[in-house]
Amino acid sequence: MDSVERKLLEAHALVDSIVATHAAAEKRQPVTTVGDDHGSVHDALTTLLGSAKYAVGVILPHGGEQTESVLAAIRDHGADRPASVMLRLLCTPEVLDSTALGEQARRVDRSAVRVLERDAHAALIVDGRVALTWSARSSLDGAATLVTDLATAKALDLLFARVWRTGRPLAEYLRTRERLDTDMTRRVLLSLRAGHTDAVSASAMSVSLRTYRRHVAKIMRDMGADSRFQAGVRSVELGLLPARR
Repeated sequence: MDSVERKLLEAHALVDSIVATHAAAEKRQPVTTVGDDHGSVHDALTTLLGSAKYAVGVILPHGGEQTESVLAAIRDHGADRPASVMLRLLCTPEVLDSTALGEQARRVDRSAVRVLERDAHAALIVDGRVALTWSARSSLDGAATLVTDLATAKALDLLFARVWRTGRPLAEYLRTRERLDTDMTRRVLLSLRAGHTDAVSASAMSVSLRTYRRHVAKIMRDMGADSRFQAGVRSVELGLLPARR
């Protein structure tokens, strides 16, 4: 397990602890469920963005209505955002490929986008003092949770900072994916994921064993992977292979 994976596991443990705290203390802490209609969530997002003084952090792990609401609110608020406010967005390849986030980020001043190597909890955090969280996989598909408890918001902000360090800058991610997005790369990755031996894979591709191993080494180097298993994981993160169901 490399340092990035350890950091992500630590971050997941932290957010799971936060969610558990919410569930146990919902009746005594200022945690509010925002209505499950598009307008209510958009209004809450607009209010939060309008209150930002220095930083907005956003985690977008899934596509869907909530993600579109976040991006629309950011776009609508872009011209009014104070010069002091820095916007940082974390997303997965799924979100990058299914929305206009990449293009939108290029048009929004004082913004940065990084691509997540693992799943995470969706959230928008303002100045480390208030947050909006939601889950595309919950039974309340359109509902979101407004967190105004300062300690909890700061914990979420800490989570964001830790996960942010593990994300790939957008430009670097796109360069890597473009370089690896070839038919040969996909065939090698499929063979690695299937567990085929090098000899069997080389024969199937009609290349020498040495040539096949050279392709594997190049792919691992380009991905920054320390093992073949890690290369397989990152091939999904880069959108080169579909995730297994």
